[in-house]
Amino acid sequence: MSAARDRRLLPSLSWVAVCIAGSGVLVYAYLALAARALPSAEYAWFGAYWSLTLVVGFGAFFPVEVELARLVHLRGPGGGLPPGTGRAVAGVTALTLAAVLAGWPLLAPSLGHRPGLLAALLGICVVSAAQFVLRGLLLGRGRTGRHGGVLLLDAALRVLAAAGIAVVVTAPSAGHFAWALVVAVGLAHAPLLVREVRLLRARPAGGPDGVAGQVGVAGRVGVAGRGGGPALRVRAVGHLLVGALCAQALLNAAPVLVTSAAAPGEEARAAAFVASFLLVRLPLFVAVPLQSALLPALADVDRSPDRRLQRRFTVRLAGSAAGAAVVAAPVAAVAGPPLTGLLFGARYAVDGSAFAVLAAGAVLHLALLVASQALVASARHRASAVAWVAGLAAAGAVFAAVPDLVLRAALAFAAGSAVALAACCAALLRRPAPVHPTTGATAGQGGAR
Repeated sequence: MSAARDRRLLPSLSWVAVCIAGSGVLVYAYLALAARALPSAEYAWFGAYWSLTLVVGFGAFFPVEVELARLVHLRGPGGGLPPGTGRAVAGVTALTLAAVLAGWPLLAPSLGHRPGLLAALLGICVVSAAQFVLRGLLLGRGRTGRHGGVLLLDAALRVLAAAGIAVVVTAPSAGHFAWALVVAVGLAHAPLLVREVRLLRARPAGGPDGVAGQVGVAGRVGVAGRGGGPALRVRAVGHLLVGALCAQALLNAAPVLVTSAAAPGEEARAAAFVASFLLVRLPLFVAVPLQSALLPALADVDRSPDRRLQRRFTVRLAGSAAGAAVVAAPVAAVAGPPLTGLLFGARYAVDGSAFAVLAAGAVLHLALLVASQALVASARHRASAVAWVAGLAAAGAVFAAVPDLVLRAALAFAAGSAVALAACCAALLRRPAPVHPTTGATAGQGGAR
């Protein structure tokens, strides 16, 4: 049975990987169209907005996708949405909207003091709820083909909207491309989510696996609601939420900070860093959405009776990351600046040394994504959150200590990724306490992790 499932899973994951790669290319086309259509200062503001949308989406709502996918899978093919899904998603959305509004005085310099960009960011908070709920629902039901198709549709709509703006609007602004993103995400996800929810409600509740109080990888999630099966609650994704927010801040805060910290006359350097950082992060744009699909394989490694398997996995991951970073740095130093100029325009190329640091940091961050998901797969959410917090703290310290505008951001990203990766690997090398098969809690620890 397991072998048959694996044979079905591998083609599905391959299709998802292809779709994610294709959507990543299309997203870069959308960003390149914006870069060529906007003046440097406007593009710097747009780049800061883009980074903030990633913090909002993957930081606040990605944990909902992960937990929803897990719970929907546990409820079985006949089960509907977990009880409490609406309340949990509404709670996360409300908290995100409140955080953006409260943070506007700090965010305003990075967004050019444009209220339109603030409104578009609030719009992203709303459409992200539909986006990540649909993704979690499709992954939990095993509909990876449709999941990949939605990713491609979303990215294609962004490109079409950006191309239309570049052709039709005489003097486009950052706000035009910001609202194009909101509309594309909404059109790609909201109608299909409504359809999926209607189909689920038309089916009898409670599948063969919908056992009240059943708990999986993430540990105890609370009392089951009506319809059987565990409920989706905000507190169930607490450590996931902390880790995801720190992860997205580490990955996406640099363009926001550089744009905000740029002195008069440094706007062009800030815009060049934004474009170069976007290019360096291309592998990460592909890897971040794929994290949920890695959980089953990483959980199998954790459940293996051979405890040396996880040790070998961790050592190989760390060694491969270090070796790849050493190779990527000089290659990026030579190829990065001209490639950035080719895609975004010659005015956006940065110095080769900064590009080398960014590339090394991107490689380390890619390994960090895998290591942190390995901790999540083994129900060590707290350890994953601690690692991300440590990495973000290290990045903040480096950014404050280095004076150069571009180099400080590049070094902060690389150092933060290295520290977080080291913390994750150290946690993985420590053999965890056995997990109780019913509650999901470790021995001597009552309650959620």
